[in-house]
Amino acid sequence: MLRRKKTGAAAAKNQQIQLPTMEFKPPVADKQLQQGILIACRATEQFPVAIMLLAQAISVRADQILLDCTAQGVSVRCRVDGLWENMPPMDRPTGDGVVVILKRLCNLNATDRRSRQTAKLGVGHSGDWIVELTSQGVPTGERLLMRIEPKKPLLKTLSDLGMREKMQEQLKALLNGDDALFVFSAPPAHGLPTQWRVGLESADRFVRDFHSIEDKVTAEPELINIQPHHFDKAAGEGPMKVLKSLLLKQPDVLVIPDFVDNDTVEVLCDQIIDQHRFGITRMVAGSAIEALTKLLATYPAGHKRLAKIVSGAVNQRLVRRLCDQCKQAFPPTPQLLQKLGIPPGRVSVLYQPFVPPPPEQRVDAKGNPIEIEICTKCNGRGYFGRMAIFELLVINEEIRKALLQKPTVESVLPIARKHGFLTIQEEGVLAVATGVTSLQELQRVLAPPKPQ
Repeated sequence: MLRRKKTGAAAAKNQQIQLPTMEFKPPVADKQLQQGILIACRATEQFPVAIMLLAQAISVRADQILLDCTAQGVSVRCRVDGLWENMPPMDRPTGDGVVVILKRLCNLNATDRRSRQTAKLGVGHSGDWIVELTSQGVPTGERLLMRIEPKKPLLKTLSDLGMREKMQEQLKALLNGDDALFVFSAPPAHGLPTQWRVGLESADRFVRDFHSIEDKVTAEPELINIQPHHFDKAAGEGPMKVLKSLLLKQPDVLVIPDFVDNDTVEVLCDQIIDQHRFGITRMVAGSAIEALTKLLATYPAGHKRLAKIVSGAVNQRLVRRLCDQCKQAFPPTPQLLQKLGIPPGRVSVLYQPFVPPPPEQRVDAKGNPIEIEICTKCNGRGYFGRMAIFELLVINEEIRKALLQKPTVESVLPIARKHGFLTIQEEGVLAVATGVTSLQELQRVLAPPKPQ
């Protein structure tokens, strides 16, 4: 049988277990009020369970915790490396107490179990973390979602994200160009905000004057040497609210994550074509080519000028990294190499996550069952952490002409491939061939979404 270390929020009930050290910083300015909140929470019977829940989530590198409260009890799930895992459920009294504690720590109304409430909580445990808690009433009861992020970003460079060195050089050259527009992109839940931040930080922001124009509600954290300017989209405002006055400052680079309207597109095109400025934006899309075709379709009035100024687009998918402590090598068959497009003799082994032997082989010489130790690094998951697989489309005149004539993925892709463009799938095969991820993981990530 497999043996996994026993952990779980329910274990906090055992008084013999020493609680981990954890510091909380409720989102209130008054120190006395902060202390009052902490004292009240610590006096609650379920406080140790809440502590263990957060500590376990952080220890397994979870970036989200989901609590579903029903009349029967509270189910608990954590998201680790992009996949949801079940954790030990709580009975209703325990779960209710944990919910109250978490809400109080966030200075939310603990008695309101119907309205949507959101707040951020500072947590100190094996580092500094920001926990964003959102509570919302649902037909079956109440749901709490906690997003866990390190206070200081762990991924700081394109290499940290997993981008190949040659592609990094190409991307930086594009970002440091003039008279052009560049597009960042990724599908939903595939790390576009991180790609956006790291990508912008890789551009040369010390020789050129960068200015960003963003909705104040969805604005990204400020970056060094990028001057932020905000508008209120909820009040009917768009980038034009600040763009005209900003242009008086003669900026070199305009960073606009959401154009919002055609007027902004027209002004940006004028600035790039006539004033030799540079623009950066982003799109939620499944590929680099789709990002461009979607951009042109979203702003049809300016699609010809957009196609004229765009210099490239990058797209990414997140995949889990194989655990380097327990991954298993296997010799690929010639048929598999042919299917992957890998020349014979180029790769002698591929890697897969640890696969336990079948039950009939988990016995000793006398036929007695034996335990198989689970990897201490990944705790039997077979994967540890995530990386991005990128595709980078560099626009040339032939690709630009295709975008103008028939802006569809199907019409542009063959021309892009003729000029050396590698798709996400082909870049993913390179990652599989170098042993950083598995073929199974690549197939999972690239599988078409299931119909709802």
